[in-house]
Amino acid sequence: MLGRESAHSCLHRSAKTHLDRQTLYFSDVPEGPEIRRAADRLGKALIGRTIEHAKLPYGTFIGREHLIQGQTVIDVTSRAKAMLIRFENGWTMYSHNQLYGRWTVNLVTTKNTMRRTLRAELCTEKHAVRLWSATDIDLIPTIEEPLHAFLARLGPDVLEAEVDSEVLYNQLVSKKCFRKKGATLMLDQRSFAGLGNYLRSEILFSAGVHPDDRPCDLPEERLRAWAEAIKNVTVQAYQTGGVTVPKSVAEAGKSRGEPRRTWRHFAFCRNERPCLKCATLIVRLRYGGRRLDHCPRCQTTHR
Repeated sequence: MLGRESAHSCLHRSAKTHLDRQTLYFSDVPEGPEIRRAADRLGKALIGRTIEHAKLPYGTFIGREHLIQGQTVIDVTSRAKAMLIRFENGWTMYSHNQLYGRWTVNLVTTKNTMRRTLRAELCTEKHAVRLWSATDIDLIPTIEEPLHAFLARLGPDVLEAEVDSEVLYNQLVSKKCFRKKGATLMLDQRSFAGLGNYLRSEILFSAGVHPDDRPCDLPEERLRAWAEAIKNVTVQAYQTGGVTVPKSVAEAGKSRGEPRRTWRHFAFCRNERPCLKCATLIVRLRYGGRRLDHCPRCQTTHR
């Protein structure tokens, strides 16, 4: 699984890690890459460690601490925008941050100053891992993960190693996707799990696909470019912490004094700024109240 090797290798590093020095805060509105990076970070604190103390004050957890206390964490991963913490006894802690959930990691000796509602606390000998404010959380048997109401509805997870551009191309031309607008498809978790608003704009821009175009409107060459963009842009966002432009482009944006929200993307949040490829002004559209930024010249419609 993508990112798993790095998470495991961090367990054996002798140098003091970022986890040992300060609290980690994760994205306010996370998409698949942000949740996978959060899973990697939680994995550094939890994988191979025993839960010395557990506190589960949320309704679906109350009275179930015994299921994970004293157990060793064997895996921390993500599925789309859900976090999965797996224990050696065959139980999994499932959580979905939605808009307000947040994970933090502290040394157990660090005084907690968070002013949020605690949902779960997992303490190892060294670290305290806490989930705040989320409401979509549960403990489920690991073997029943595929049956979970949210997980069962997901399409292919774009970050999974086995989900390559061919899998994504076949999904685009499938019956359930073929006649849906790009703007709709790129947010449909049943079609492409883990994508969100900034990835939608960036993927469509990278593929040269107009937001109103459907797979059925496009030639095979464009569809394959779209499939490759879904994979490549998402993986790059995972690897770079949400930056979807090459390093040289990002550095040029910084040197121009652009704010972070604009220099890190080709289209998203660059409305009313020149396209980085053709200099045409980026235009903002709204679909269902959600913003989508695109270049009208690089992304001409085929409809």
